[in-house]
Order: sequence, then C-alpha cells, then structure tokens
Amino acid sequence: MGKAVNDLWDKIVDWFKNSSKDPCEDSYEDTKSPSYAAYVACGGFAVLIFVAYYLVAFVFCNDPGRQDMKAHALFAQEFYMRGDLFLKAWLRLPYMMWHLIVKTLESRCGFPLWDAASFTFASFGVFNFGITTWFLKALIERYTKKNAFMFSAVGSLLLSFVGPLSCWWVGDAYGTAMSPNPLHNPTHMAVKGFGLLVLMAGIDIIRRYRSEGTVFFKKEKKLYLYFGIFLFLSTITKPTFMYMLLPAGFIVVLIDLVKGLVKKDGTANKIGGAIWKIACASIPSIVYLLVEYFAFYYWGDATNASSIIITKPLTVWHMLAEDVPTAILLGMCFPLYMLITHPGYFFKSIEGRLAFVCYAVGVAEFTLLAESGARMDAANFAWCMMSGMVVFYAVAVVRLILTTLLSKRNKAHIANVMIGWFLLLLHVYSLFTYYHIFDDIL
Repeated sequence: MGKAVNDLWDKIVDWFKNSSKDPCEDSYEDTKSPSYAAYVACGGFAVLIFVAYYLVAFVFCNDPGRQDMKAHALFAQEFYMRGDLFLKAWLRLPYMMWHLIVKTLESRCGFPLWDAASFTFASFGVFNFGITTWFLKALIERYTKKNAFMFSAVGSLLLSFVGPLSCWWVGDAYGTAMSPNPLHNPTHMAVKGFGLLVLMAGIDIIRRYRSEGTVFFKKEKKLYLYFGIFLFLSTITKPTFMYMLLPAGFIVVLIDLVKGLVKKDGTANKIGGAIWKIACASIPSIVYLLVEYFAFYYWGDATNASSIIITKPLTVWHMLAEDVPTAILLGMCFPLYMLITHPGYFFKSIEGRLAFVCYAVGVAEFTLLAESGARMDAANFAWCMMSGMVVFYAVAVVRLILTTLLSKRNKAHIANVMIGWFLLLLHVYSLFTYYHIFDDIL
C-alpha cells in the first residue's frame, strides 16, 4: 500500500514538473490538415457565428421586455451627426462605436433598426472570431512549429459560445454566474476583439524587452503604435476592458522590473523604457477616459450626477448572489481546471501569467468597487471581470490544444485532455440553456 501511494505521489510530482516546462520543449504531432480545408471550415464557422448571433440579437430586440440589446439599439437612434445633437447623445453614452455603426446602417443604408442592431452584433461576433483564431494560431504555432489553423478555428468557434455551467438547482448563484459571452449586451461583445488585440500587442512588447522575438506583429518598431491604437479603439467601444487590462499589464511588467533590478543585468533599463513608451501610447485613451468619466458622471444623464466610484467589498456581488464561490466556479470551471492541472504554464509563460493576473484584477475590481446611488444596481464593474474571463478562457484553450497535440502520451495525459474538452464543450452547451432565447431559434 505504501509503495502504491509513493508511486502515485511520484507520478503527480512528475506531472506538475512537466507542466511547468516551456511548451517549446515538448514534442507535438503534426496535424497534417490541408490548408484549403482549414480555410473552408473557418469560413463555415464564421457564417455559423454570424447567423447565430444575428438571430440572437433579433430575438432580443423584439422581446417585449426592456433589456440591454434593445436599449442600446434604441439609444443608437439619438446619435445624429449634427454637432449639438451628437454631443447631447455622447454626454449620455461616451462609448459609442457599436451605436454609431447601428445608426449608420439605419440612416445611410436603409436597414430597419432591429436588423441594423442584429447585423452589427453579428459582424462584431465574426470579427471577434477572426481575432481569437489569430491569437490561438500564433501562440500554438510558436510552441509547436506546426500548422494549427484548424485547431485554432475550432477553439475560436467554441470560445464564441462558452457560458456558465448549466446548474439551475444551485439557485441565484446560477442565475448570476458571469460569462465571457453575455449575449444580451452588445457593447461588451463588441470590445472583445479590440481587447484581445491590445493583449496581443502587450505580449509582443514584453517578449521584445525580454529579447524573445514577437509572436503576433512582425514590425516590432510599430508595436507601441499598435498598442495605442487598439487601446483607444477598445476605450471608445467599451472602456471596461481597459480598466482591467492596464492594471493587470502594469503588475506583470512591474514584476519583471523588480526581477531586473535584483539581477542587475541591464534588463531593468529595457523594461523602464518599455514602461515609458506604454505610458505614452496610453495617453490618448487615458485622456479620453478622463473626459468621458467627467462627462458621463457630471454633465450627462441626471441619474449619474450623485454617483461616484466607492469601495464596497462584495456589496454588489451579494446583491446578485450570496454564494459567490459557486457563482465563480460555474462561470470559470474549464479555465480553473486548466490552471490547476497546468500551473507552470500559467505562472511562467507570458500569456499565462497575463491571463491569470487579468482575471484576478477583474475579480478584485468587481469585488471591491461599486458605484454609489442609483447606478449601484447596474453592477458595471462586473464587465471588468468578464473582460478578464475573455483572456483567461482564450489562454486556457491555447494550453488545452497544446496538451492535445503532445506526441508523448499516457493514461493521465489522455484523461486530462478528455476532461478538458468535456468541460469546454459543457460550457458551450450551457450557453444554449442559460439563454432560453435559443429555444426559439433551435
């Protein structure tokens, strides 16, 4: 009995030692999928996402109740290009990219309002799918040195439909479990792609000052320009991704800076220069954010006048659900499983560390911060946490695909892969049951 326990313990230790290795050190199977077949499949996936998202948005818009999709679509009508009217609408809602596109389709292209909203929502869904596919493909191919287009497209398709696990019997924890895909809210779904682009530029910036070479963008000299542009686009689409990503990125870079100062090998100077350039690239977004904040809270809607950001630990969480750990588990079962089984990847790789810190920062912001007054019920800092979920899920899928492609296999590896895909697909199934709106479509 003692020998069996020792053998089991040795296997567990070996597992975690292997999981902490750089994925580049592993050997992988060749996927051998023809490129044209992958392109055709990717096009089919894009059509599937477009149709599903379009139908979801259209049903939401025609729902007799008032919810986010319909409210945002109706508000888009107020964005007239006349200066005074545009300013009046902007003061009420400074993040307006989705609304401007809807307004353009309605007023310039002759779309009915609900169709304009549905078309815009579906188009952003396809855009997010494309960016996520690029994100997965670049990272997987960087480690495996093999074609990963098909796996990346499949992973991106699944990420377009993941939701909280379907466990209605746990009560309010299920009803308020968060998701990287809140399909009722068009602005969050619109910012996902831009947020990932900012993350990708950030990963390449970190890799550059570490002298590891870029993964996503070949023109290294333009990395900070890309970072600034993508950050600004995400800010005018919905600033909550920026609220989460900038503090998380600062923490990761600060850790590297401290290590560089301790080692005294000259890397601290490179990191300090990178921090300065990131700060400069962020200036347009930060300025817009400050103007937006004062406009929204002091000159905009009257309900915002008495609302300020306050520290209220768990207050908003408990307004939604008493059982917070269960609510978190329902929304994050798959990525948390990948974190537990591959801790080395999430704490040593750049993208893994960023994903973990992004989610941790998002949870901290939602847990600690709130808006006073009438706006507390809106739980707006939940969007920061859901933005962190987008990043964590995407990186968890990267790790799952890498694990799947390993050429060296044993029973533990096979079980780990099967459980990982099972949980990911269960999250996808759960989105269809969480939003009963799919009942009408299917």
